[in-house]
Amino acid sequence: MKIPHKFFFLFTIIICSTSTAVVSFQGNLSTPQKAVHTFLHWQQKGHQNFDKVASTMKLHDGTKQEQIDLAVELRKVLDAKGLLVQYDRIPNNPNYSDSLSGLQQYILFDELPEVYLTKSGDEWLFSKSTIEQIPLLYQDTFSSLIEALLNKLPEWAKTEWLGLETWQYIAVFCWLLLGFVLRKAFEYILDNYIRRFAQKTSFTWDDDLVDGIERPAGFIFMLFFWLATFTNLQLSVTVNFYLSNGFEIGLSVGFIWLFYNLSDVFSKYLGVLTSKTESKLDDQLVPLIRKTLRFFVIVMGIILILQNNGYNVASLIAGLGIGGLAVALAARDTLANFFGSITIFVDKPFRIGDWIKVNSIEGTVEEVGFRSTRIRTFYNSLVSVPNSIVSTNDIDNLGMREYRRLKTVLNLTYSTSPKQMEAFVEGIKAIVKSNGHFRQDFYEVHFNSFGAHSLDVLVYVFFKVPDWSTELQQRHNFLLEVLKLAREVGVEFAFPTQTLHVDSFHKEEPRQVGETKTEEELASAVIEFGPKGTKSNPNGLRIFKDGKEIDFGAGK
Repeated sequence: MKIPHKFFFLFTIIICSTSTAVVSFQGNLSTPQKAVHTFLHWQQKGHQNFDKVASTMKLHDGTKQEQIDLAVELRKVLDAKGLLVQYDRIPNNPNYSDSLSGLQQYILFDELPEVYLTKSGDEWLFSKSTIEQIPLLYQDTFSSLIEALLNKLPEWAKTEWLGLETWQYIAVFCWLLLGFVLRKAFEYILDNYIRRFAQKTSFTWDDDLVDGIERPAGFIFMLFFWLATFTNLQLSVTVNFYLSNGFEIGLSVGFIWLFYNLSDVFSKYLGVLTSKTESKLDDQLVPLIRKTLRFFVIVMGIILILQNNGYNVASLIAGLGIGGLAVALAARDTLANFFGSITIFVDKPFRIGDWIKVNSIEGTVEEVGFRSTRIRTFYNSLVSVPNSIVSTNDIDNLGMREYRRLKTVLNLTYSTSPKQMEAFVEGIKAIVKSNGHFRQDFYEVHFNSFGAHSLDVLVYVFFKVPDWSTELQQRHNFLLEVLKLAREVGVEFAFPTQTLHVDSFHKEEPRQVGETKTEEELASAVIEFGPKGTKSNPNGLRIFKDGKEIDFGAGK
């Protein structure tokens, strides 16, 4: 019987199409990429074909239904862990070999190295080792209690709305609420039990430790709970992917927060140690260490977050190194200031609170930072001097003086007699000796020169005082004593004048200045201004009556 050409043509097309379909089906397992596609694609709603899905589990010796159950469980595990498959990254080479082992096998995810494909004949299938691990992975991913509850849910709880079933909405709310409750319970335990134990100790750093870790530790505990249990919600792989990444980033932020607070606790502990030393500069070193630790914690935390999210930090750092030269040139002043601060802390040319002078800037040191030293001037402005300038210029540390010098020249009139001059000089020495704020082993008081309009007395003394305010107070007392001494011995202070003594031309004796006193009276005046003298007043105003000092507070 002869077949018409049109039927023969139609029959040929049908045969070719059938052959193509068979080849296409058989070719679904020919490469790792096609095998993964077959495994996932035919499990999606709308075009499910579990016979094709079961073909990826051929190495399992059980029934086809068991193969299907294993494939479904594996897909649920991958979805629950948020492991998104990117087909373009899966090799499409039938003869692919692993670069490390050299075997014809492909690991789907680095997070699950126990799940991999292996080549069997001309097909890529899930390995026997993977098939054995699937039930264990499923048990670790999903709670058996939750599975039992899901199997007993009524039909209304399984109705779908906006991609989620009703029970999932309820479960998400309870899951979030339980996380917050557990966090509060964890913080309550820290606050009411651990803190009470810390308060009973004799030191305070453990109290600061509890304060520092309470909130970040509670935050970390809550995220750990969510990360460990979110797979039971059985959300879509995309949602789980973002949840997993979000929780991991949140945990990294929590640990950054924790170590950031711990750096403050450590800095407080260093502050206690440095407060026991005599130097004040190491007290300023504590905030510098605190800032460095904070910066280190933040940078390392950012690197950790980037590394965990698939970014190649090494290449990023290498890329930064390419522009490192330009950055170094742009930041050379910053680097110079940084090394200047190191020089200051090593050499310790001054301490916090010292009165220093750098170039034309004079004042009290308030803070030494990374970049600059802050000086409070005497007109109450705050000047920031770059540390590079401080470390490379002369520093006059007036605050480190053991003694504060007073050098002045007292000008007496030419009418001063030798006895008056000698009494005046010895009286000043007596004032110095009677005042405990003066350096007693070295001072100079002498009739020093004949000036153009005066007889000059050099006063060169040193105060032993702790600060400038006390120095001014003692300088006031000393000069007041000198002024009173001058009145007592009958000398006058000169100033640039030209005096015409008309009466000197008409009388045999020149004009008499001051009172005439005997040597005994002058010597008595010197003794009275000496130590324990009734007229000695080194620390302020004292008034005597009948040889006794008047106490103005006695009658109160």
